[in-house]
Amino acid sequence: MRKCWVLLICGALLVIPCLAAAIDLNNIHINGFLSQGYMNSSSNNFLADSQNGTFQLNEAGLTITSQIDSKLRLGVQFLSRDLGEEGNNEVLLDWAFADYRYRDWLGIRLGKAKLPIGLYNEGRDSDFLRPMAFLPQSIYDENKRNLLVAAMGAHLYGNIPCGTLGDIDYQAFYGEINFDDDSGQWRAVELNAQQIISKRNQILQSQGSDVRLALDDFDIDNDWVYGASLIYNTPLDGLRFGFSWFEGTSDFDIKVLNLSSGQVTEEDGQDRNKHFWVLSLEYATPLFTIASEYSESQPIKKVMGITISDQTTQSWYGMLTWRVMEQVSLSLLYDVFYADKDDKDGDGFVAKGMPDYYGWRKDLGVGVRYDVNYNWVLKAEYHDVNGASLNLPLYNLPDATQEDWNYYILKASFNF
Repeated sequence: MRKCWVLLICGALLVIPCLAAAIDLNNIHINGFLSQGYMNSSSNNFLADSQNGTFQLNEAGLTITSQIDSKLRLGVQFLSRDLGEEGNNEVLLDWAFADYRYRDWLGIRLGKAKLPIGLYNEGRDSDFLRPMAFLPQSIYDENKRNLLVAAMGAHLYGNIPCGTLGDIDYQAFYGEINFDDDSGQWRAVELNAQQIISKRNQILQSQGSDVRLALDDFDIDNDWVYGASLIYNTPLDGLRFGFSWFEGTSDFDIKVLNLSSGQVTEEDGQDRNKHFWVLSLEYATPLFTIASEYSESQPIKKVMGITISDQTTQSWYGMLTWRVMEQVSLSLLYDVFYADKDDKDGDGFVAKGMPDYYGWRKDLGVGVRYDVNYNWVLKAEYHDVNGASLNLPLYNLPDATQEDWNYYILKASFNF
C-alpha cells in the first residue's frame, strides 16, 4: 500500500512542473521559510539537551504549488528540521497532494496532506504563523508530531454557507502515516520496551538465572488513521468555533535477544490513539487574538504484554496575543496537561514507584514577537513549568527530573 502512495507522490512531483509549464509558467508559485532558535532550560532537558543551551531548534521549508485550472491544484512541500535527536536536518517530504475542488462545498485531496486537528495543526511547521516558538504542548505535543502532522490517503473537504448564521468548513480524512526512528513517538515506545526488558533481567537475576536479555530490533507499523473536523465561522467577524476528532492504530514489532544463547524472540504491542477530540475557540481582531482549546484522548498502549497506559488524558490552554504596535505583539499562555483526568494528583504514578508530578504539566508562558518586515520575524519567550508529563523522561535520566523548572527561547525566521 505504501508503495502506491510513494508512486502517487513521485508522480505528482513530476507532473506539477510539466502541467504548469504547458499551461502557464506563472502558475508555479515557490515559497519557503528558514528559522533558527536557541533554547535553554533549568533543571530538566526539554525536547533536546537544553540544560546546556542548544541551537538544535530550526526548520527550513520549500513549497511549490501550481493552480492547473480553476478546480485543480497541485502542491508539494519539502521540510528539514532539527529538534534535539529528531530530524537532524534531513530533507523530507512534508506533504504532496493533488487537490480537486469540484464545488465550494466539495473538494478532494489525494496524497500526503496535513491533518485538521485543532485550529492550528495544519500550519504547525511554519514559524511565521505562530505567535510563539511552539504551539501549546498540551494539544500540539512535539513528541507526537509524526503521528499527528500529516497522513497519506484521501481527504474530503468543503465550505457550507449558512446564510446570515455564517458558514461551516468541514474536513474528513482516512490514510496511514510513517514513523521515523528518531521521532518522539518511536523513542517513547522503544524506551518502554527497554524498561520492560530491564525488569525481566532483574527477575531473572533474583532467581539465580544466568540468562540476560536485550532489545535486538524494533519497528512501528501504522495500520490506519482517520478523523474529521468542523469549523463554524460565526457572523461576528473573527469569531470561530471548532471540533476535531482523530483515531489511529499502530502495531509494534519487537525482537528480544537472549545474550546467553543468541536466540531472538519476537514480541509485539499496539498503540491505539482512541477518542482524541479537540474543542476550539478563537476570536481574532486587528488588536488582539484570544484562543482556547480543550481536548481529551484515550491512548491505549500495550508493549510486550504490559499495559503502559489506558487512562483518559485531559488537555487545555488559554492564550492571549495582543498587538501593542503594528510590528510588535505580546503573548500570554497558560497550558495544562493531565496524564489521567481522574487522577490529577498523580497517585497512580506513585503506586508505580514514580514521582506524582509525572501526572501533569502546567506551563505559564510569556512571549514577544517582532515582525521586522514582510520577510523577517524575531521571537523571545519565557516559560515557567510545573510537572514532568508529556514524555519529559525521554530527555532526562530516569531519576533526574524535577517538578519545577523553566525554559526560554530566542528565535529568528526568514520567509520568502
